[in-house]
Amino acid sequence: MSASTEEVDTESTPTRRRLRPSQLVIGVGIAIGLVTVLSGLAGLVFPHEFDENLVTREVFGGIPAPLKVAFYVVVPLVLVYGSVLFSQRVRNWERGRPDNRSTNASNVKRRARDFRAGVYMKTLLRDPAAGIMHSLIYFSFLILLAVTTILEINHQLPDGLKFLEGGVYQGYSFVADIAGVALIVGCVWALVRRYVQRPYRIRIKTKPEHLAGIVVLLALGVTGFFAEAFRIADTGMPEFERWSVVGYPLAMLFENNASAATWQQVWWVIHVAAFVAFLAILPITMLRHMFTSPLNMWLRDRERPKGAMKPMPNLMETELESFGASTIEDFTWKQLLDLDACTMCGRCTSVCPAHATGKPLDPREIVLKSGEVMAATGDPKVSPPLSIDGDITISANSLFERISTEEVWACTTCKACDEICPVNIEIMDKILDMRRYLSLMESDFPTELGNAYRAMENQGNPWAKEGDEMEPEENRPRI
Repeated sequence: MSASTEEVDTESTPTRRRLRPSQLVIGVGIAIGLVTVLSGLAGLVFPHEFDENLVTREVFGGIPAPLKVAFYVVVPLVLVYGSVLFSQRVRNWERGRPDNRSTNASNVKRRARDFRAGVYMKTLLRDPAAGIMHSLIYFSFLILLAVTTILEINHQLPDGLKFLEGGVYQGYSFVADIAGVALIVGCVWALVRRYVQRPYRIRIKTKPEHLAGIVVLLALGVTGFFAEAFRIADTGMPEFERWSVVGYPLAMLFENNASAATWQQVWWVIHVAAFVAFLAILPITMLRHMFTSPLNMWLRDRERPKGAMKPMPNLMETELESFGASTIEDFTWKQLLDLDACTMCGRCTSVCPAHATGKPLDPREIVLKSGEVMAATGDPKVSPPLSIDGDITISANSLFERISTEEVWACTTCKACDEICPVNIEIMDKILDMRRYLSLMESDFPTELGNAYRAMENQGNPWAKEGDEMEPEENRPRI
């Protein structure tokens, strides 16, 4: 009787199910999509009469109703589609072991400092050309995203609360045009750097998806200016639009053009198509690092001191049957996030002493190859961090399908790769975890380590000295 009662109580006890990160990503995508749809519906249900005497612009001015409806249908659908694709990547991170990276009062300042250093591209700017080029693209894109959001918010406000008028609108137009110029300059610079100058560490990893990402961003900037120019020309070249420091001079080329209204619609459609293309390729190309890299920067802070290995459990008490990392699931979720945060810049490889002396280690390859295994063995499978040769196959969920033991043991554990990484990827941890597996589970280690391991097992130190033979700690060499 008591047993059955306990069974009933257990079954009746409600269990709280926490929302998984992958589900949260889909939820955010749906929420943004719904807000976009509601914004479109609000414009239809509560139309605003545009006052041509105001110093401002008419949102969707000159754009036919069918095109506006298409915009508010297609963009939300692509947003939801993109969130589903991105959630599949997040599901891969969920395969990892727990890792306490929670934000609390004791670490929030350090995290904010690390995040600022990363987002302000402190590490990237050690190479001024790459740092400035990337800054032009990144910050101008954020500004243009904010500009578009502000325009839509102002569009939906009641007439008495609208703020994009007069001097505010003129300042808004000036900032938007300057950001557009910065985006175009950054994209052209990126194309020249990748396909004309072709630094070695970039050239060897350049793939078609890099060109696609840069071209889509460049198209956003160029088509935005032409749509703006034809809009200004079609509305009669109002004097206050001179604050559009690029759009207005460009519009002067098309002044009195009878087809200005048609061309405005054409360029607007191309501009929206470029934006839709950007949303579509965002989760499946390297462009995803716009989200994953800042997240990785924020989560850099951890409980372990810098350079310390993850602690081992008590081997006499633990129920673990394997130690170290040999499969994707042996990494923590943060280590798996690292794999999708990588920008493939190759800075880690450029400072690696093992790589510089001709040893088989390439830190960037450790990250990319681990990402390939993660992508190929996920459920569902996702695109690898960087497109790979079609002849490369991954038949099992083993890191050593793509990473050789020679690569792992070539590392000097100097941590230079971690220190130079602009997005705070923890490469050395991955190498040490794989070494731990090879040593403890496979007894696969260089012969030079055999004596040291035996001495550590028998005497508790790698020098095979008894306790009374050890020099006083203050006389020992500092490593």
